[in-house]
Amino acid sequence: MGSLDDLIRDLRRFEQRREVTNALAREIRKPVPGARKAIRARAKSTLPSRGGLGLWVSKLSVTAKVKLQGRAAGVTLKGRRKGFPDKNPKVDLRRIDQGRVAAPSWGRRRAGDWHFQNVPPGFFSAPSTEVDQWRDAALRAVDQALEVIRRG
Repeated sequence: MGSLDDLIRDLRRFEQRREVTNALAREIRKPVPGARKAIRARAKSTLPSRGGLGLWVSKLSVTAKVKLQGRAAGVTLKGRRKGFPDKNPKVDLRRIDQGRVAAPSWGRRRAGDWHFQNVPPGFFSAPSTEVDQWRDAALRAVDQALEVIRRG
């Protein structure tokens, strides 16, 4: 099993480093579909079903960005969802993940008629930080990249 330091040192001298880094990023992205399913399932099970919030949030799109350079190397997951069918601009997935959601007061939807309601926190952050799947993918990717570099 190789280390990330070995990979960085060897990668600097390798001429086809672009192909190796692309393969590394592809391998690290492999757990994304599993994380996406876990996030959607958690949204349906923990967020309120009355009014359709849990179902609506579960249809979010989850993308991953892999950064392989610098001190902040890692994977960033981002969830996005367009506004409610009634064009509610107040939908904020980050705030919902923190446990607060904007709701209309008694069905009124004008600017001053909204309040915040508490919901169970962590529908996105809890399943996406299950480190075993990400750690395993990163270790596999580093090993495969070192193998390619050492073969030449």
